[in-house]
Amino acid sequence: MFGPEGSLVGILTEANPEHAAADLPSVVFLNSGIVHRVGANRLYVKIARRLAERGFTTLRFDHAGIGDSGPRRDDRPFNESAVEEARAAMELLARVRGSSRFILGGLCSGADVAYWTALEDTRVVGLFQLDPFVYRTPRFLLSYYLPRLVSPAAWWRSLSSRGRHLLNGLRPGGAPETADTGWAAPEYTRIFPPRSDVAKGLATLAERGVAFHVFISGTMFEYVSYADQYERSFPEVDFGDRLVVDFAPEADHTVTDLGHQERVIRGIERWAGTHWPSQNVSP
Repeated sequence: MFGPEGSLVGILTEANPEHAAADLPSVVFLNSGIVHRVGANRLYVKIARRLAERGFTTLRFDHAGIGDSGPRRDDRPFNESAVEEARAAMELLARVRGSSRFILGGLCSGADVAYWTALEDTRVVGLFQLDPFVYRTPRFLLSYYLPRLVSPAAWWRSLSSRGRHLLNGLRPGGAPETADTGWAAPEYTRIFPPRSDVAKGLATLAERGVAFHVFISGTMFEYVSYADQYERSFPEVDFGDRLVVDFAPEADHTVTDLGHQERVIRGIERWAGTHWPSQNVSP
């Protein structure tokens, strides 16, 4: 337990001493939405143990109000409080394991918090992000909309839907399909910052020498349609040889399939081993 009030709960996975090196960065995992520290389908656990076997110390923790961590007692917005808590996790590792460099990562909102924290703290040297911020490009727009524009079936579905909605509103006693039913289903909307803001932030991190591993699933189909789109989303950023992108259109957002999980784990393991070699372990 750690943090200003000792209310944040985490699991430290110790590095295999046979492969640990004094200068290896420690790894911090950040919650995806309200999923606690095991990660979706226990993916964080699997990545943490694989990296620990390679010699990396890892910490999986719950942000305030998630899993076993107590709620915050202030009204700070999540994008500020999450960064503060991520830095508290880094301070813990600095104190108990002497860590001076860090790799941050996570899925979805965990990827977002990793990015925000890296901008605030120069001790971050690596980011692994699953379904991070990515933006549509002219090639994407062409490939996404052109087939729909020339598809009679797509036009029929669109017109039929609008026709049903109109007729329902005109029918005596009828009401629009969006009529208030007295309750609303919970909804989470992930808001992407302006592309130029993210590009500026990534450029700052790239100039600092931060290494990036990006995994993009097929759930991002409304934003991504081809393998190198992430890099082309940010043409002003010089990633050099510090960016690895794995585009897996057949994978789902929470990486349910075991084969896709192994693909993610092995990809991060290989990326980390290339940039920060462990003792007696090949990349």
